Amino acid sequence: MFPINKYCSVCGSPLVLKPCIGETELVPFCETCNEYRFPKFNVAVCTAIFNKDKTKVLMMRQYGREKFNFLAGYINIGETAEDALPREMMEEMHIKPSSVRFLYTYYFAKTNTLMVNFLTTVDSEDLSGMSTSEVDEARWFTFSEAIAHVIPGGGAEKLLKFVEHEFVL
Repeated sequence: MFPINKYCSVCGSPLVLKPCIGETELVPFCETCNEYRFPKFNVAVCTAIFNKDKTKVLMMRQYGREKFNFLAGYINIGETAEDALPREMMEEMHIKPSSVRFLYTYYFAKTNTLMVNFLTTVDSEDLSGMSTSEVDEARWFTFSEAIAHVIPGGGAEKLLKFVEHEFVL
């Protein structure tokens, strides 16, 4: 079950569950505004960043966590995923993508976020511009090393396995 707002985001009135026209699913409805208020969620980009010859993948640790993950960040209001991805890469690692390929999306329930996943390549492995305020550590790994440094069953492992299967790395 997805999180459902209890109050109208426009007027603050309590919402009631009501079927949409011709539907059996109940949707939050504001009787004051006379409008349906569909559940909202966050949207973020995430990317597996590979070096030019795709022999290494860039992983990072953030927020004091032990395991490594991929570069990711929320999409700002008014921004597309295609715009958010290079912005996040510049903010966190000070690198620019040389190629970008959309892979798939998945819903991450823990943060109520739709993750938009990409495969990115970069021309340089230089990490000297990395943001130390957002990134604890960043490292280039071989593919097999990367699998060993992520949370088993987590989003990073899923992305690595997808890339391995789709691109035969």
